[in-house]
Parts: sequence; structure tokens; C-alpha cells
Amino acid sequence: MEPGAAPPRSRLEVVAALNEAGIGCGVLMGPVIPYLSDSPAQLGAAVRRIADAGATSVSAITLHLRPGAREWFLAWLREHHPGLVVPYARLYRGGAYAPREYQDAVSQRVRDLAAEYGITGRTRHRPARAAPPPPAAPQQLSLL
Repeated sequence: MEPGAAPPRSRLEVVAALNEAGIGCGVLMGPVIPYLSDSPAQLGAAVRRIADAGATSVSAITLHLRPGAREWFLAWLREHHPGLVVPYARLYRGGAYAPREYQDAVSQRVRDLAAEYGITGRTRHRPARAAPPPPAAPQQLSLL
């Protein structure tokens, strides 16, 4: 949905590479899009892939609709998911953010899934790859 953004698979490849190199890397999963990417199955699949990449932590952020983004998103929603226009009007009637209860429920679901998949918030102690040997000492060449 974000033009020009790296796809999730590419982002998780970076997470895996960093963690393999011994650099702990967590994931901010978002935006979680109400009614489109917030089902237990969808969140579970995402957190499982994040765990498989070796992430040290995961947290979720729900979609927020600030001015500009709100108009673009609602136009997209009308075109692609017209049945969700009224539910979104209700959910976001208070402004740019979904109600705190909804946000908290998504966050709790992701925390529970993280625990289920072994994402503890602590760096997974993987041995870092051995550093290459230092370069040989430079030698002054003779002019003759």
C-alpha cells in the first residue's frame, strides 16, 4: 500500500542479516490496518515470520489517519473495500487514531504471539561471525 516502500520480505531479510551478524534487531510492525490486516491469523503469520527472521522484539502500531493520508486512504477504501467505509467512519470518528481500546487489543495480541513464538525482547545470543584477520603490515618498497 505504500508506494516505494520496501516489501516486508526484504525488510525481514535485513532483520535476519543483522541478527545473524550478532546485531540485535527488533521490528515495529505497522501499520496494522483495521479489518484488513488485524485478524488473529494475519497477525500470527506476521509474527511467526518476524520470529523466523530472528527478531529480538516486535511491537505493533495501528493505522493512523492524519490529514492528507486520511483523504487518500478513504478514497482508496471506497474504491477497493466499499463495505468498510462506514466501519472506518465509526472507528476513526474521534480523529486520526483508532480508539485506545482497539490499539491496546492489537498490541496485546502481538505481545502474546511474540511470547508464543519465543520473541522475548532480549537479544538472542548467536555467535557473531569471526572477524576477518587484520591486513598484513604495510611494507616500504625500495626504489632500486
